[in-house]
Amino acid sequence: MEAKCIFSIIASILVIISFAGCFSASVKHGESARNVENVSMKIVTLEWNIVYRNVTTKNMTVADFLFECAEHYNFSINANYWQGYDSLFVKAINNIENGEDGNYWQYYVNGEYAQVGCSLYHLHDNDVVEWRFESPAGN
Repeated sequence: MEAKCIFSIIASILVIISFAGCFSASVKHGESARNVENVSMKIVTLEWNIVYRNVTTKNMTVADFLFECAEHYNFSINANYWQGYDSLFVKAINNIENGEDGNYWQYYVNGEYAQVGCSLYHLHDNDVVEWRFESPAGN
């Protein structure tokens, strides 16, 4: 009887620890649990522009916000994961592909060229993301 009681206590403790671990992990990585407010995205080409303004979103990265914008305005995104950079690489937006006329998709946040891949850049309230189809810097 005493062994069953000890077993029950240990099992209860393990259940509590597993829930605590899940909770702490969700809090630690829980940025997706909150919204990012008043964020905007511009997509700029010579032929067309898209502006998605003053949005409140649960999407925390530039990549996820780009996919949200694409769904909202019904255009395509072609991207793949680059293991060496641990991030998504955008190859085409709305069928405009990298390399056309020496231009490539590059993104800026609040006017600054981003230094990390779009799936690594975490949005903050009031950020303005701009995707530009242009020649890489230095060319």
